[in-house]
Amino acid sequence: MNFLLLNKKEAQAKKNRKMALQFLKDFRRKFNYRKDLLNESQVKQVLDYFQRFQSAINSSKNSNLEALVEDGEKLFHLLFPESKWAGWKENIEVLFVALVVALAIRAYFLQPFKIPTDSMKPTLYGIQVIERNEKPPNFIQRIVEFVLLGKSYHSLSLKKGGTLEKIEGGKFIFFEYSKLTFDSGEQSYLWTNPHLLEYKLGLRPGLSFEPKNHVLNFEVDTGDQVLVNKLIYHFRPPKRGEVIVFKTTGIEGIEANLRLQGIEGSQYYIKRCVGIWGDTLQIRPPFLLINGSATPPNQMMAKIESQKDGYQGYVILPNQQYLVDPTETYTVPPLCLWAMGDNSPDSLDSRFWGPVPMQNLVGSGFIVYWPFNKRWGIIR
Repeated sequence: MNFLLLNKKEAQAKKNRKMALQFLKDFRRKFNYRKDLLNESQVKQVLDYFQRFQSAINSSKNSNLEALVEDGEKLFHLLFPESKWAGWKENIEVLFVALVVALAIRAYFLQPFKIPTDSMKPTLYGIQVIERNEKPPNFIQRIVEFVLLGKSYHSLSLKKGGTLEKIEGGKFIFFEYSKLTFDSGEQSYLWTNPHLLEYKLGLRPGLSFEPKNHVLNFEVDTGDQVLVNKLIYHFRPPKRGEVIVFKTTGIEGIEANLRLQGIEGSQYYIKRCVGIWGDTLQIRPPFLLINGSATPPNQMMAKIESQKDGYQGYVILPNQQYLVDPTETYTVPPLCLWAMGDNSPDSLDSRFWGPVPMQNLVGSGFIVYWPFNKRWGIIR
């Protein structure tokens, strides 16, 4: 019986010691975090307490630990009184730190980027708008498909019909919508960008519609969302065959075209770097010759030239400004890159506006992080 009592006392002593050490650790953390708010006398009081506590811990007899913890709790609450807003303040501080970390990561390491067009298809997809005949699925299925696949469904029904007078865009919090006004006075809303309605579905003022259900019935698949590695090119130059993201600043062939569309300022483009400075290039469809060699520098460029799995090789298009026939060659200028889309028949790239200056480079395409489709993961 005495043996059992002894074991219980030892176990309780160990438990008390462990709790005391945890209290000391929490007190030290709070003190280090808030000591700039204390005066010299208060700081000395806390340091003296820590010294007494540490001496008790180092002693073979820990009988006074419980009393020391009680003294420490009184001192703790005296110096750091709990306010009714303490919980909110702590949560705000955590959110603020998380925001700062996220902004730092975006500024120096990884930047999110949305694929806007199909110029890199089928490696990367831009926004897809697909007309439908069936009714949209139920609400639960729509939520699941949006979260996993980035797919949204849209349907427009009209009671009066009439001629479309105007399409206006707007935003509610983070969500874009299109407001459609008809000459009958009827107004309808679609939760999608008006640009998609105009350029993907051909919807424009002047079109007339009968009053019926599902006048418009379509689904929108979001473009691939990628993370761009902004750090990699601080340590090495770009390689042939890598997917790159760059700004259009100073590339007049791009920005003049953007101005014609009413878009001012620079944009971000994503293409594949198929040539670096000093390379001499030549297009002999479906091949891109680099320095006279038809051997592609990596597997992805070989896949593009294979004309399989949705790839169509490198082609010559009407109105391109460079490499306009199979006999023409072009040498990439110093500190410049040659950028082309994997979907060569449907890509405005260096064939039209020339080389990309290295100073415009943002980084390398790293991963598709959403949606969770077959392209999710590392970008090749």
